[in-house]
Amino acid sequence: MLPQILLIGATGRTGSLVLSEALTRGHSVTILLRKPNSNLPQDHANLTTVTGDPCDASDVEKALRSCSSTRPNVPVVIISTLGQTRTSGNPWAATTSPARFMDTSAKAVLAAAAAAASSEAVKTKTGSTGSSSGSSRVQVHPIEIVKFVVMSMFGVGDSFANLNFALRWTFNHSNMDQTLEDQTLVDQTVRNGNLPYVLVRPVILNEGEAAPVKVYASSAEGVGFMPKISVKSVAKFLVDAASKGDWDGTAPVIVN
Repeated sequence: MLPQILLIGATGRTGSLVLSEALTRGHSVTILLRKPNSNLPQDHANLTTVTGDPCDASDVEKALRSCSSTRPNVPVVIISTLGQTRTSGNPWAATTSPARFMDTSAKAVLAAAAAAASSEAVKTKTGSTGSSSGSSRVQVHPIEIVKFVVMSMFGVGDSFANLNFALRWTFNHSNMDQTLEDQTLVDQTVRNGNLPYVLVRPVILNEGEAAPVKVYASSAEGVGFMPKISVKSVAKFLVDAASKGDWDGTAPVIVN
């Protein structure tokens, strides 16, 4: 049975490709969006859109509950492709995301997952008579959340030592330091969280076609001086990580 996917970051460069890939493979996908986006599929039978903030645990839980109501008893995998943004691709361009945006979202996901995985009685209003309101308790059943797949980056944790000297200097002396700091916090948060995880570390991204992927250990030992991978290849790998257990509990570095 294919797991259903809760996708956070569906409007981004990688997220939109993950959405397309997951739907093509037959996954049921729920996306959490701050506001409607006309560039995404509007009437796909396997797509559900929930409006909310990925940094708000109650909104993430609402999206998880939507997965359960759409396809009850089908396990859920959460994929996040959120990233820090800047005014352009230039490493020195001004940042447009809060300093700990991704880590705040990761914490919200873990809190929401813990709440959604529990079974509890919820009080709901059923009507009113005179000045008194009627209410009843509805049992909310736990949701099976298989894992949390996160798009991390080459340079996080033990892979930093295997960046070439130019990339290390750029991370340390440009606005990319905010991205690296945030991704490092995400790595720590997810590892210490309550869900199985895959922390995918793509190398330098390009806009090429999808191609075979080689997987290295988290340290990125042996990836080469300027390793690259296409965004399309990353999207396919993220969906692979959602449906396979090959990389659970690891931080694979991926390269074409």
